[in-house]
Amino acid sequence: MKLKKNNLLLIFLLMIFSLRILGVETRESDTGKKEFVTIGTAPISGLFYPMGLSFSKFIKEAGYNCSVRSTGGSGDNIDLILNEKVEIAIAMSDSVVQAYNGVGAYENRGPAKDLRCVMGLHYNYVQIITRENSNINKFEDLKGKKVGLGVYNSGVELNARLIYGVHKMEYSDTKVVYASPGELVEQLKKGVLDAIFLTNGIPNPVITNLQKNINISFVSIEESKINKLVDKYPFFHKEVIDKDIYNLKEDVYTVGVKDIVICDKKLPDKVVYDITKSILENLGDLKKENEVIRRNIFLESSLENIKIPFHNGAIKYYKEKGILK
Repeated sequence: MKLKKNNLLLIFLLMIFSLRILGVETRESDTGKKEFVTIGTAPISGLFYPMGLSFSKFIKEAGYNCSVRSTGGSGDNIDLILNEKVEIAIAMSDSVVQAYNGVGAYENRGPAKDLRCVMGLHYNYVQIITRENSNINKFEDLKGKKVGLGVYNSGVELNARLIYGVHKMEYSDTKVVYASPGELVEQLKKGVLDAIFLTNGIPNPVITNLQKNINISFVSIEESKINKLVDKYPFFHKEVIDKDIYNLKEDVYTVGVKDIVICDKKLPDKVVYDITKSILENLGDLKKENEVIRRNIFLESSLENIKIPFHNGAIKYYKEKGILK
């Protein structure tokens, strides 16, 4: 009986070996699709999640099984990539650069040099929102206030740390609350919070929906502090939110960071090439589904202001399109 079991085991192992020799992909599904691609996004109430849903549609059409994972945002997505829990993810470039170089929020973890960029997306604007009658007119007015900073270790929270820093403020100077964008908006609406940080593309539907319920105002960052941020952290850049975007009384002066799609350098070149091609060659359809994509994402700008290396599979596509020499 023992001999028969051993023989069965031997036959099973030989079958697996034979499949590998013949080049059969053991990760391929019964439907004949290629390996599974999971996209790390953010809380469902944020902008990354619906964007991931849009991307998944065309990745599936490229022949891949694909799912979208709701996560805590940029910091969570970086960890998921490095731990091989997702294949690609959307993240703010400031978080990615800090992780890649092992600085800032990642100084105690060492550099994550296996991170790679697939493509650049839109620019995010740091949007600090308060009630119109809050008497919060400048950043320093947040002292002693209850402030929502997004999910802990999310891209929103990580750039909030840096903005607090250039104002020589600590989190302890305010009463900090960590929560998803949807939760922060609800708490601001109810008067539980005095101000919230939302770092997203514009116009942000979360904010426009909030305006239907309460009168809001934005807190601008002073020019001297913007210059410090840009000088010290090259992933930041000066931005102005035109007052007409949200029907405000005046323009909002702030900083922005770029969203990028990231992966691990070990993800096969063919997979990354197919993902890059499937998303960028369907931008026209994606723009119909998502206003942020329509306003802010273009093939020609997908390589701009990227501070980490591109994946070889993405490089192949960009060379084919003639936008990378």
